[in-house]
Amino acid sequence: MTAQLPGGFEWIIILIIIAVLLLFGPQKLPELFRGVGRAMGEFRRGKMEVEREISSELSQMDVRDARAKVEKAASALRIPTSGRSEMQLKLDIARAVDKAPDDEVISAAQAVGVYNTGADVQRLREQIIKALNV
Repeated sequence: MTAQLPGGFEWIIILIIIAVLLLFGPQKLPELFRGVGRAMGEFRRGKMEVEREISSELSQMDVRDARAKVEKAASALRIPTSGRSEMQLKLDIARAVDKAPDDEVISAAQAVGVYNTGADVQRLREQIIKALNV
């Protein structure tokens, strides 16, 4: 068993304050606290910058992944992808999926991520269009 000071955590804070006063003296405390405040501010700014960069990178990855899915679905439906925007490809896929043979629809559904084994092809067509947000 360990002995505990009465009051617990408060005593530790009081001891730290006394130690800081003894080490630095009352004249140096404002300067010391200003430095600590600046360091904390720099730390927060750095943390926010890192979070912003990570968020930006993740959103760029999501955009690239979405574009890759759309291109893969377009290829499955034999739609040329070069020189077309993502929205143009989505519209072309939505038009082509109704006329496409079943095996191409299944490939497009797999590319978009909506394929379920044994699913009705007409249902897959609807799910592809819904997944593309067209």
